[in-house]
Amino acid sequence: MARRVLVLGGGTGGLIASKTITHLLHGMGRGEELEVTVVTDSPWHDFRPLYADVAFGTARPDEVRAPIKGLERFGVRVVIDEARRIDLANRRVVGAKGEYGYDYLVVALGVRYGWEAYPGFAEAGFHNYTLEGALELSKALAGFRGGTVAVLVPEVPHRCGMYPHEAVTMLAEHFHKRGVRAEVKLVAPYRGPMARLSPEFAKVWNEIYERYGIELVRIKKLEEVDPRRRLIRAGNVEEKYDLLIKVPPSRLPRVLEESEGFAWKQDPRWARVDPKGFRHPDYDDVFLTGEHSMPPAGLPSAGTPVHFASEYAAQQIVADATGEPVVSGLPRAMTCVGYYGLSSGFAGTCEADYDEGEGRWRLSCYTVSTSPVIRLMKEAFYKAWIASLK
Repeated sequence: MARRVLVLGGGTGGLIASKTITHLLHGMGRGEELEVTVVTDSPWHDFRPLYADVAFGTARPDEVRAPIKGLERFGVRVVIDEARRIDLANRRVVGAKGEYGYDYLVVALGVRYGWEAYPGFAEAGFHNYTLEGALELSKALAGFRGGTVAVLVPEVPHRCGMYPHEAVTMLAEHFHKRGVRAEVKLVAPYRGPMARLSPEFAKVWNEIYERYGIELVRIKKLEEVDPRRRLIRAGNVEEKYDLLIKVPPSRLPRVLEESEGFAWKQDPRWARVDPKGFRHPDYDDVFLTGEHSMPPAGLPSAGTPVHFASEYAAQQIVADATGEPVVSGLPRAMTCVGYYGLSSGFAGTCEADYDEGEGRWRLSCYTVSTSPVIRLMKEAFYKAWIASLK
């Protein structure tokens, strides 16, 4: 009888984990040994990094999403349901529509957006962290006639650490091309642009900021946003804006928040995880590979670490189920690719090393290249990802 793999989440982590398991098994001629089911609350797989392209008019909504049922062509069962509770002791997930047992569980649920975390934050400004938000931001950009544009990051870590840096450069070039006078500011608790990754990354991004005339306003603690006065108030500064674009605080998905054994005691915004294998610290049959588990593992809350963690978890599941040595380990080198402006891109490499003493991954980032070709490569990769499900 086939053992059951239950994957929670239809985003990057869920897609990679389920496809990798079925691909490895079929390659070994043992496809019948594991039954893979993805449970997700949306009929769509959205490639969220493309939401910015929707906001700036370089991608259509239909280009950034595909029916999640497209996974079934890879031998994966798909169930549209919302996971409400995870019973780790009894290997059971309770959904809004049914219950699901498992022999292995992969949790890749991303993060919940904590818009309510700061007074006035939910009501103020625009964002492109949902498709609906991206469409609203697109209208706001089209109607903007000049003034101060603030991209507000209330706290770190947050989903996709490079996005605010991409956003301010895209905004600056967007308004310059339209002939709109705009002062673009990044209001954030950063020491400097991309300073957390490496001095090499910071040097390149400082030069980009200077080229576009972007100001970084460092805040210590956001207190509130006043939509009526168009004012950002932090512990050390007050900043006026004419157009506000905001980055949501990351919070633990509700099902993890409300199920026993998941919240990380040191910081309940995130989920507990054993970083070495991305397993639950108390349950070897449970893997946590979503963005909710990356910071406790020492990795950024971003798609690239989620991709590799989910692939690694899938390898471990197949190795355990078949007894075959298919685990290659977490790739040491991860490529970080992003936009800057509307017509160019950048790429860098981060090496991941597991620190046994600290029990977490450490990143060493270097080698930054910038070129319009890199942007084209990133766009092509994104759109091919969606096309694979259609």
